[in-house]
Amino acid sequence: MVIPNILVSTSGLPKSGKNYLAFTFPKPMKVYCFNGGAEFVRTKYFADEEIEIENYTLPIIESTDMIWAVPVWDKFYQQYKKDATSGKYQTLVLDTGTEVENICQQAVLEEAMDTAAEKGKEKERLATTEYLARNLKMKALFDLARNQGLNLVILNYLREKWVRERGEKTATNTGELVLDGWQRTEAQADVNMEMTVKQKANKAVMVATIKSCRFDRDLAGKQFEDTSYSELIALMFGE
Repeated sequence: MVIPNILVSTSGLPKSGKNYLAFTFPKPMKVYCFNGGAEFVRTKYFADEEIEIENYTLPIIESTDMIWAVPVWDKFYQQYKKDATSGKYQTLVLDTGTEVENICQQAVLEEAMDTAAEKGKEKERLATTEYLARNLKMKALFDLARNQGLNLVILNYLREKWVRERGEKTATNTGELVLDGWQRTEAQADVNMEMTVKQKANKAVMVATIKSCRFDRDLAGKQFEDTSYSELIALMFGE
């Protein structure tokens, strides 16, 4: 049986095993790291495997008025596009998608600010219609991997979900954790997972819960301990 390339979104709090799971995917692999954490996991657990890491160092951002995102986004996207079409890799990893989306949105805003300045106007935030550019740029990351037959693993942080009820002036914390990043990520991914860590016999165990799976809807809700790409593929497509 031919195993198709898969696009996987994994969400979790820091240190929940997102990188470890991603690094079990087929090699050669390219990781785009925006938080400096990928190198440690590779060195400790995957030192002998074909995992290439490209680190992106962000400037120290002290104000929302700072212009910084366009060169970072352009450098990342051009490299990503080159890698996706090179035929060199089997898997691409975005570490993290939370940061990629932040940079993408800020880059779109900075471009809109430049356009407004050329017309003698000031701009502080994106209009609703201008989010289309952000959405297209983010979707392109998924489409490039899918169309080139590559696996894509996009790692995301989680955030608290706040909701403002009708008639209320302030939002309240629902106690629920949701994906922190591009809100269309789960629609673009083939498999969506949430990662947690639990202690078992004095050992930290990585727990993955499948939220949704395009290949088998019955997998939603299933949990796995210290799982890997091989186990996921066997589950979805058979031994």
